[in-house]
Amino acid sequence: MRFTKLLLVGLMMLGGAICTSAPSAQTRPDVSGKWQGTWAYQNTTLGSGQVTMTLTQKGSKATGDLVVTGTPVERSGAVTVMLSGSDVYMVYPTGFTGYLKVSGDEMKGQIDGMNPANVVLKRQK
Repeated sequence: MRFTKLLLVGLMMLGGAICTSAPSAQTRPDVSGKWQGTWAYQNTTLGSGQVTMTLTQKGSKATGDLVVTGTPVERSGAVTVMLSGSDVYMVYPTGFTGYLKVSGDEMKGQIDGMNPANVVLKRQK
């Protein structure tokens, strides 16, 4: 009987530890607000420019507007962002996707396309 109680208490403690370590919506970063930064093609001879993004977040999805300067083709427009932990997946209708990591008030990563570009954004306060 004593062994059964000890086993039950041990399993309850283990279950509690697992539950507290699981990611929750509370640990998801908030990317709402205005972000500004730069982009540069990986082949730097192709160019670089500025990026401004304003987002409104609901749960694991954020939407907003993206303004990109310095591109040979217009790349500004609506943007949708999906969040998974600190991973930020950007999709916008001009044919590009982006994979960024958010850490506090900074996002860094890459935008894919015919010529991939590195992006660094900082939240404006």
